[in-house]
Amino acid sequence: MWRINFLVVLLLCVFMTKIYGQDTIVTQNPKLDFLNHIDDRKWTLKVPIWVPGFRGNFSYGGLTLLPASEDYTVVDRLNGELGVTFYFIGDITYAPGNWMFNVDGFHTTLASNLGFENVDKVKFLVDLEGTILRGLAGYKVLESSNKDKFFKFQLYPYIGVRYINLDIYSTNTNFLDIRPDWLEPLVGFMAPVQYKRWVFSVKADLGGFGINEHLSWYVNGHASYRFGKLFSMGLGYSVMDFKYSQDIEYKFLDLGIRLGGPVLSVEFNL
Repeated sequence: MWRINFLVVLLLCVFMTKIYGQDTIVTQNPKLDFLNHIDDRKWTLKVPIWVPGFRGNFSYGGLTLLPASEDYTVVDRLNGELGVTFYFIGDITYAPGNWMFNVDGFHTTLASNLGFENVDKVKFLVDLEGTILRGLAGYKVLESSNKDKFFKFQLYPYIGVRYINLDIYSTNTNFLDIRPDWLEPLVGFMAPVQYKRWVFSVKADLGGFGINEHLSWYVNGHASYRFGKLFSMGLGYSVMDFKYSQDIEYKFLDLGIRLGGPVLSVEFNL
């Protein structure tokens, strides 16, 4: 598998070198002048090319039967490390004027060592799959720039929604098969800083706000290098945490999951 990933990265590097050569022919005099006109390109598309060992864990997971009486019986605890196979759906941004609209999302298949133990002390293996989608709209409230030094700082507060869909099931028995999903509001901010060809950004938001026992937060740090008008290459690290409590199929699920890891991506500015 690593040979395929290496070949993909190598081909992309060759492709970028070709575009960089074409792009800088126009921008040699002066070489960085095009950076002051990047805002004319309103669309940004990020495509991940390398996700090394995106990891996660259950901070806490419990499943409780809900019998007729109020004396509930704890059936199991789900605990363990998650090795996440990370399938990125995409990240698209449209920024006309002072506005910024963004849609991103990914699908995860979690190869885990989670243990499920019932009241008879019988252990089962548990797998998870999940889809997380996010849509947001922000407005630029602050900008500081110096065109001579090719420096720019911007601040975008934003609001939006996050959709989370999980499939939690036991692999060697039909005992456990639950599929919680929910939609939650969120608020956050994005703060990109451009210095010459480099762009550093921080993105963070908080969702759920405890409504219906839902709470989530997300933080991302990202750095990218712009090879020309068309594309950049970036490396970032994201952490996402969400908690969920709900009655599902006569059971009470109290779930907490945290995912985090680096992502290398190519960014196209259109």
